[in-house]
Amino acid sequence: MGCLGHLINLIILSWVLTFIWNKLILPLFGKEERGGASARAGRAQYLSLLMPLLAKIAKADGRVSESEISLVETLFRELNLSPDERRLAARVFSENKYAPELFDAAALAFARACGNFELRVITFQYLVRVAAADGALSARERDMIARAARIFGIPDLLALRILAAFSGGRAWWGSSAYGEGGPRTPPPRPSEPSRAEDLALLGLEPGASDDDIRRAYRRKVKELHPDRLQAQGLPEAMLKQASERMAAINAAYSRLIR
Repeated sequence: MGCLGHLINLIILSWVLTFIWNKLILPLFGKEERGGASARAGRAQYLSLLMPLLAKIAKADGRVSESEISLVETLFRELNLSPDERRLAARVFSENKYAPELFDAAALAFARACGNFELRVITFQYLVRVAAADGALSARERDMIARAARIFGIPDLLALRILAAFSGGRAWWGSSAYGEGGPRTPPPRPSEPSRAEDLALLGLEPGASDDDIRRAYRRKVKELHPDRLQAQGLPEAMLKQASERMAAINAAYSRLIR
């Protein structure tokens, strides 16, 4: 009975601590229910930073094609935008599509405002999807995507992996990932990702130590935690992408630390 009583006391203590944290401590830091004012403000800020990027890359080759417009509308649906959010997104997109030369400034503004690496990766995926929407990546679109990857701090191998996934391998750069020479035929991909690819998935460069890997993994777990992302007001579609990213990161981590 002594052991049972001790276990019951631990369970009660755990419940009490959880209640105190959720009901008394978190409110002091302004955490609101999902859909509250803080979450709505977070969504509005994200849209204000995302739409200039999408507009400028859609306009990169001189005109916004019907397929690119259709893809942007698909993203609106995926993000489950409210009517007010759709109006904001459409207005910001329209205002920014005539100045593609300011793409780097928009990318820098996004990177500075978004400290979450995983959110930058998801946003980079949106850029690639819009650029590849019309079935071809122009030289200017490839260049803008490469610059976005650098500004967002996305390792080359991870950026290439995303490009291959969303553009059917059409945007593969040679030896230095984004070097001169245009797209090349991708090399044969092994059935299991290489160590370098797994490290890139964790945001690490080749040569990272086991300690580096463990630290990066713990950081990813924090960045992709559903409660943290929900508190930022991210829509369901992005939460699903974050969940898929976490599954891929878990698999990479298990291969790296055996």
